[in-house]
Amino acid sequence: MDVSAALLTEGYGVRFRAGGGSMTPAIGDGDVITVKPIAPASLAPGRVIVYRDCDRVFAHRIVDVRADRTRPEHLIVRGDAARDCDAPIAPSQVLGEVVSVSPRGDRRRGIVGLLQRAAAVALGAL
Repeated sequence: MDVSAALLTEGYGVRFRAGGGSMTPAIGDGDVITVKPIAPASLAPGRVIVYRDCDRVFAHRIVDVRADRTRPEHLIVRGDAARDCDAPIAPSQVLGEVVSVSPRGDRRRGIVGLLQRAAAVALGAL
């Protein structure tokens, strides 16, 4: 991810495969996401950003932008599938914004897709 972070800092977009299910159904495990740089002034609720926290990188949605007496502006973010928000992050941790998502293969999401796939396997269609 260091190369991707460097490219985003230089103004280039990057594509990579997402891992995990915290952003389901918007981004699924294995989906390919395109990330482009984002100006700090554009950080607003509803945007899906990629940010660095220690040595890990996350793609989560901004739910609030706050500033208070104890700390400067910070972002409240959460994965769409998560019940709780992440720890607040600084705008300087943001690497970019997710601008497109390409589903992995012909993966079907949701319980209906799982049932259809199970039926197809049982019938020998896959």
